[in-house]
Amino acid sequence: MSSVKKNIIWSLASNVLPLLAGVILFPKIIAAYGLEVFGVLTLAWALIGYFSLFDLGLSRALTQQVSNYIAKNKSAAEIAQLIRTGFISMWLLGIVGGVVLWLSSPLIIHSLLKIPGALQADSLKAFMLLAISIPLVVHTAALRAVLDALHLFKSASIIRTIMGVGSFLAPYLAAFIAPTLTSAVLSLMITRLIVWVLHLYAVNHSKILAIKTSSFNFQQLKPLLHFGSWMTISNVISPIMEYMDRFMIASILGVVATSYYVAPSQVVTKLLVIPASISSVLFPLFSQHWQKDPKHAVHLLKQGFSYTFLILFPVAVLLVFFAKEWLSLWLTPEFAIQARLVVVWLTIGVLVNSTAQILFAKVQGAGHSDWTAKLHLAEVLPYLGMLYWSLYWWGIAGAAIAWALRTTIDLLGLIVFVRKINPESLTKLYPNLLMLMCGVGLLVPSIYDFSLAVRSIEVGLILVTYFWILLRELKADGMLEKMMRFIKSRLALI
Repeated sequence: MSSVKKNIIWSLASNVLPLLAGVILFPKIIAAYGLEVFGVLTLAWALIGYFSLFDLGLSRALTQQVSNYIAKNKSAAEIAQLIRTGFISMWLLGIVGGVVLWLSSPLIIHSLLKIPGALQADSLKAFMLLAISIPLVVHTAALRAVLDALHLFKSASIIRTIMGVGSFLAPYLAAFIAPTLTSAVLSLMITRLIVWVLHLYAVNHSKILAIKTSSFNFQQLKPLLHFGSWMTISNVISPIMEYMDRFMIASILGVVATSYYVAPSQVVTKLLVIPASISSVLFPLFSQHWQKDPKHAVHLLKQGFSYTFLILFPVAVLLVFFAKEWLSLWLTPEFAIQARLVVVWLTIGVLVNSTAQILFAKVQGAGHSDWTAKLHLAEVLPYLGMLYWSLYWWGIAGAAIAWALRTTIDLLGLIVFVRKINPESLTKLYPNLLMLMCGVGLLVPSIYDFSLAVRSIEVGLILVTYFWILLRELKADGMLEKMMRFIKSRLALI
């Protein structure tokens, strides 16, 4: 098995336990804290993600620049100095982000969100505590960027597993001590501290910083800022488009409606860890090979697109056609009635967005962070307008519809960019794009609440077609032959 596939497997495996932890612990967390506290806690999760934007794109830039230095055979001293320059810059930016959140917390709590009066004091304290953790969150991103550039995906995957499971397990355990919003947020902060220490150990253990250099170099900061400045625009806008749905739901429909939306959203959007895992492996490779070996880069792009779709599609089919059943078992039948259409439209959006992430990694790996930033700039205002009106027309399902439409526009823009970088890429991707269109079309009928028997027949027919395509793709990739040889060798030993 190639090192790329091994790294993808490591990266994918690191996200299985967090996904299972979320499925198991979400109902317990809701039961422990109640819907209102849980609704605010989901906003806390979102804020941790959003305020990581204060790295100004330097984490992604650091991965690309370290990858370029390695590809160009730069000296160990130059690489170490580049990393230290990135680290100090991101510490300072994290501190700025923490101060901004601390100062803006009263405005967020008292003016922007519909938080019940009894919860406002605890919510303010929780948000201010989160502000203290922002520097650690930003510097952790820098440490992870170095591990990705060095292809240390095994270490990064183990740490990511701890962080993912801890994000759910820590608030659940904290509820036994005190089922309050403050204790839940403190548990998240402790988890982030542990994860930072583990990242720090992994980077130091790699010996990449063994050579003593000056702590900061303005000349090396310039290319980081050039790439990161455009990434900053994406990092500001992307979380707005990613998290604004729940904030707008809380503002228009209330925090209880946010719970109906966020609980299934946390399960469905967890599927995005699959393309994130694949693209995190491919991004440094795109950075190294898009000029030196464009044909290999195209091959990697096609592989990443195929792997993403083929892994996600059967899961998406089961999620949307049996949404009412698994939501009822996981939470309650009443919850399932409210959230079924949210699951359907979010899953369609996730399938589209997942394949788009592979194209996104190719475009940014080629150094065109400005292209993706301009695309996000063009999308943000139309998306927010569409989100606002969709909530009034279709309730919480409207938020999911707006998000799915936005991801489709994003994919189309990235296709244009990939064609500009290398026209051959698009030619090679035509069969994969057709497969994606057919896959989305097969998911759309799940919006109708047919009987369980009818839906089961639909799922059976879809999955038979899927497995036929899967076998054909495995044969074309040579994986089927390798799997058969492995099975025969194991049988011979028996």
